[in-house]
Formats: sequence, structure tokens, C-alpha cells
Amino acid sequence: MMKRTAFLMGILLLLAPLAGAVPFSGWKPLLAPAELQQLLQAHPDAITLVDIRALQASTPEASYQAGHLPFAVSSPYATWRGQPDNPGKFVSQEKLTWLVQALGVEAETPVVIIHQGHNFSDFGAAARVYWSLKTAGLQNLAILNGGFVAWKAAGLPISQDTFTPLPSDYPAQIQPQWLATTDDVELLLGQAEVQLLDARPASFYEGKRWHAAAARPGTIAGADDFDNQLWFQEGGPRLAAPETLRALIETHRLGQTSTTVSFCNTGHWAATNWFVLSELGGVSGVKLYPDSLVEWSAQNRPMDHVPGRLEWAWLSTQKWLAQRFN
Repeated sequence: MMKRTAFLMGILLLLAPLAGAVPFSGWKPLLAPAELQQLLQAHPDAITLVDIRALQASTPEASYQAGHLPFAVSSPYATWRGQPDNPGKFVSQEKLTWLVQALGVEAETPVVIIHQGHNFSDFGAAARVYWSLKTAGLQNLAILNGGFVAWKAAGLPISQDTFTPLPSDYPAQIQPQWLATTDDVELLLGQAEVQLLDARPASFYEGKRWHAAAARPGTIAGADDFDNQLWFQEGGPRLAAPETLRALIETHRLGQTSTTVSFCNTGHWAATNWFVLSELGGVSGVKLYPDSLVEWSAQNRPMDHVPGRLEWAWLSTQKWLAQRFN
């Protein structure tokens, strides 16, 4: 179990730079628009900007082609995800290598991920790509706090010129310390030094709602719940102040075991819990289970809060009526 002193030291590192070498002064995992602009001015051509919005979208601000940070590379979030029947499934090492090389980056390249910035779920997309790149072996990563919306609101430069970098030859190697597979999670069930952390709202955790691709409602057996929305100011897209994040970590006794496994429906919201604990809170031993409940329920693994047959029929009827008449 993580010693209390080590845990508190980790909390004090909240919003500090990642452990180990950083590319230059001022680099940290979460950058405000003004901070990123200062870094770009001080280190031109050194930072790779990755815009994960769609190339085209019905809402003007939601697409890369309608406007983006100058020299940002387009890498839509959908390309980092699995198929519709299991959207959380982690990509193969071959595809991960292709995605990383298309960005033109190497292991030590400073990379900033830009999301749309409308709500907390947009941040989750950036956190999932951040986790994917870290799992691929990249060492200097950051997320733009508030995303493109915050950048534009700050009156900072925007371009409509498409930028395509020269591909790199970096061979992505999956780092297992950040990843939990379905078999890994089942082996961890019931262990005192493990916390399984459900990032979904309480209604999902309690089995009253479920993802369309999930085989059944409920949560992983023995899991605790911590809704990822709690990290944000008024639903997002900006994370709450450091003191608020510290208080949440301590109050909910998060990260006090040697291993924490973050999951949700498809590894999207769970990526935010992973990011705050691992990258901002300095908590060691935090893993993301990308396949999450969609995969877990499909394989009939042990679950809690699964409704009985009659209750599930009633919940399904209510869900159908809501979709039909709303």
C-alpha cells in the first residue's frame, strides 16, 4: 500500500511538471492557453500540436478545417478508438505506431493535445489520446485546458491552413504499466491493495442506466464510484482549481492503494480520472482499463448492481419510451 507520506507528497505535486526530464521550463501536463502561447513563442518549431476534433463538422467551431491553432496536426479522436461494438477497445500496436508516426513525433517530442472544449466529455477525449500516446512511450505530453474554445476566447492566433508533418519512424511500444486488460482486472478482483474506480455517473454505477453496447447494466464487482465530472468547474471544460482537486482526492480517499484501475463504459470518462490521479496528483500505480464495461459485460465477468430480470425489463421499457417520445 502506498505510504501516507508518499501519497501526500504526490498531492503536493499537483499540477507540477511530470516526473523526470521536461523539455523546457514551464512545461506541465495541463497548460492554460496563455501558458501554451508563451511556450510556442519561446520554442518555435519545438512543440507538436495535435487537434483531435473532426476534420469537418456541422458546428463551425467543432471542426479542424474551420479553424485551429497554427501548425496544429489533425488527428481525429475517432481514429484512436475501437469499432462501434466496442469503441473503447485499445488499438493494436501496429495501428498505434501508424498513428504516432503520422504525427511526426518521437519519444521525447513535446506534444500538446487540443480538444473542442465544450464540456467535460471533450476533455475526456483529450485525456484518452494523452493516455494512448503515453502508453506508446511518449514522454512529454500536455493537454490544453479549456481546449480550442478557450484558445479562441483568449484572442490567440487561429489558422485555416492544413499542416501535415513529415512522418517519423518511431516504433510505438505499448507500456504495460499504464494499461489494464480484461484478464488483468479479473486477477485483481478482491485484492486489498487494489482500487477499481468507476468514472461514470451514479446512475450507471447503480445499474439504472447502461451504454448501448453493454451486455448488461451494473459495475465491475467490488468497484468504487467517482464520477469524473466532479473534477470540473460547472460541468467543464476546465478542470477545477488545484486546491479543489486536492480536496477531492483526499476526501474520496483516491489513490491510496498500490494499484488503481480506472474504467467507465468505453475508457473515455475513465481517462479523465486516470489523468488527474496519475498526471496531476502524482499517484503511482494508476492504470486505465480501456475496454471497460462494454467488454467486461460482454464476457460475462463478475459484476455488482446488476438488476434482476423484471427490473431490467422495466428499465429497458422506460429507456425505450424516453427515446421514442423525447
